[in-house]
Amino acid sequence: MAVLALPSVQAVDRHVSTSGLDTNPGTFAQPWRTIQKAASVAVAGDTVFIRGNGGVYAERVSISGRDGTLASPIVFTTYTGDPMAVIDQSGVTPPEGLSALLTLQNCDYITFKNLEFRNFKTSGTAVQQRAQTPAGILVAGDGNGITITGCKVHDIWQSSTTLNNYEANGFGILVFGDSATAINGLLLDGNEVYNLRTGASESVVLNGNVTGFKVTRNTVHDCNNIGIDFIGFEGTNSNSTLDQARDGLCSENVIFNIDSKFNPVYGGNFTTGGADSTRSAPGLYVDGGRDIVIERNHVHACNFSVSIGSEHQNKVVTRVTVRNNLLHHCHVGGIVMGGSEATNGGASDCVITNNTLVDNDTTGTGGGQIAIQNHVTGTRIQRNLMVATAEFAQLVLKANTTGSFASGAIDWNYYKVRSGGSYEFIWNNSAQANFAGWKSVSVTSKDSHSTLITGNVGLVNESVSNASPASDFSLTATSPLRDIGDSAAQPFTPAPGEKDFSGQGRIANGRIDIGADEFMSPWQGWLDQWFALPDGGAGAEPLDDPDHDGLGNLLEYSQGGNPTRSDSSRWPKSSINGTVLRFPYLKAATELTYSVERSTTLSGRWTPVTPNEQTDGLGTFWQDIPRSGSMEFFRLRVAQP
Repeated sequence: MAVLALPSVQAVDRHVSTSGLDTNPGTFAQPWRTIQKAASVAVAGDTVFIRGNGGVYAERVSISGRDGTLASPIVFTTYTGDPMAVIDQSGVTPPEGLSALLTLQNCDYITFKNLEFRNFKTSGTAVQQRAQTPAGILVAGDGNGITITGCKVHDIWQSSTTLNNYEANGFGILVFGDSATAINGLLLDGNEVYNLRTGASESVVLNGNVTGFKVTRNTVHDCNNIGIDFIGFEGTNSNSTLDQARDGLCSENVIFNIDSKFNPVYGGNFTTGGADSTRSAPGLYVDGGRDIVIERNHVHACNFSVSIGSEHQNKVVTRVTVRNNLLHHCHVGGIVMGGSEATNGGASDCVITNNTLVDNDTTGTGGGQIAIQNHVTGTRIQRNLMVATAEFAQLVLKANTTGSFASGAIDWNYYKVRSGGSYEFIWNNSAQANFAGWKSVSVTSKDSHSTLITGNVGLVNESVSNASPASDFSLTATSPLRDIGDSAAQPFTPAPGEKDFSGQGRIANGRIDIGADEFMSPWQGWLDQWFALPDGGAGAEPLDDPDHDGLGNLLEYSQGGNPTRSDSSRWPKSSINGTVLRFPYLKAATELTYSVERSTTLSGRWTPVTPNEQTDGLGTFWQDIPRSGSMEFFRLRVAQP
């Protein structure tokens, strides 16, 4: 029997340059001219390097049915060391229908990173523009392991000026799961999406049969409609059981200046805004999705910070968790959930916990810090800090009689209002102007462990009227929010892998703090970083030496060491110059006390060296010690205050 052995395809580096030719072999010396040419040739394991050192790529790239593998993806990226390569359609009118600068259709394990997509704008008559739907990046059909990372998407414009034209659409990044097989394992990480005019659509959106996704560390800003959206129930997928973005993570994104006021769909004309009532764009939106965690995001200066609900009657968003987010100074309100009308859908079994909400509803429109709209059931609102310093502050608002909450579902929250001002809660259409009334109204027990004050809540930037995005809303050592988010009788257990807004563990001093930040001393923070045990424990006690390099944890901490890796270079090393011994050390932890001690025997009495500390101003300290002429031993003593 004869056997024909086919040669294996070897993964190679491919090259594209604006000075190349598509008839070239695609090498570094003889690159191709277009990215589309590379996309038609690249196979699993290939990396396509796109030169960014001159010109732009005036093309729209479309890739269909081309697959990498988990171990060997196909990668498209700017050539190392070059400025970011640019895909640009300046002056090109989008064709009728949906079109994108980059389209990935039915692809597996393809990565686009460190590339810029820009300038795709509708033009022509109002009718023509309504038929044009431009997008920066489109992922459609099915696919596994698509990654978009480190890219910029901007100036994608639906330019129609027709008022209330809900058929005018545009997108920054659109993920469209319209196949019976899901778009699975998508990663959108570290991208910047900005200066978009999206009409009735969204800046970044996952719609339909999209599952197992991660949308992380992106920055979305200065867009005239929704920032990041997870959609279901729109008929994107013909199978209604698959028509939901689901089982995903939305984490560590920064979203700001999302405002529909100037959007013609909502009554604006790009330069002149409509009424404040037309400001309806949330920074983060779960519109029909399910089983999504929204955590550690920073949202400010949007119409709303977070919205969870369904726009479709009898359809319900389920099991969405909003935790450890910083949400501040949004125009109309903070978190809003449920259907905006009784004829809309709702939200069920959601969790709103440990968020810091500061001075949302800056326009005084009446959205409050948390608004509970129609058909919200089985939801918990706990351990949130809500600061509202307007003259008339609105906090938790439920201006309807639909839905239901279990006893204690709203609890362990902390409210701050302006001294001398007035405030309002609303429950089942009943307004309450004092905290005691709020807690007692209706048969649902609310906020029995919660607190409302007019004083200092102990934020680093306690001037909470400051809307600067650089404001630090973490807790000070004296904050009353510390260690009051649970009790021994009702302890809180963090979810696996749950972190506070800054990435620290969620429990310190044996208790959880209220709001997005968990206060830790520097020592606790160090223990949390290396051991996830801020309160100590096995291997994390001051004298423990888990890496067996002779330095206990406290000494490792004092010298800026890594307690999980043996490193004798961190040991203080003395030197002798004539009759003087120089004993150097670091002070990586400034709150500790440091002293050099001497002894004539290792087992004898240790006495402090007369202080003669000097420093180079760069972090190294030393003491010059006159030698006695006999054998002596010296050590560095470190102590916690």
